[in-house]
Amino acid sequence: METPKDKLKKITAWTTEPELTDGEIDELLAQSGIVDSEGNGPEAEAWSPTYDLNAAAAAGWMIKAGRAASTTETAPDSVYVTAKVFDNCVRMARLYSAKRSAGVQV
Repeated sequence: METPKDKLKKITAWTTEPELTDGEIDELLAQSGIVDSEGNGPEAEAWSPTYDLNAAAAAGWMIKAGRAASTTETAPDSVYVTAKVFDNCVRMARLYSAKRSAGVQV
């Protein structure tokens, strides 16, 4: 069975340049914890691990966009290629951001 971490790795294309590290995947997952079906938040002892993977993916793609934005190459065509990688990362971040779970705490 695919774990939330495995799915996050897949939807962020984590090993494709610009890459994310395993530690970054763990951080993104930890930051995306949400209230479970029983109403327990991530800080509760009874919390059943539940994540907003779309929010985590959006954040991961923004990290990748930041890395692409800071990439400089000397080949004449590299600016175009780097810009396309950046544009794609931002597009993916927007896609996953639009799918994020809405949460209301009462």
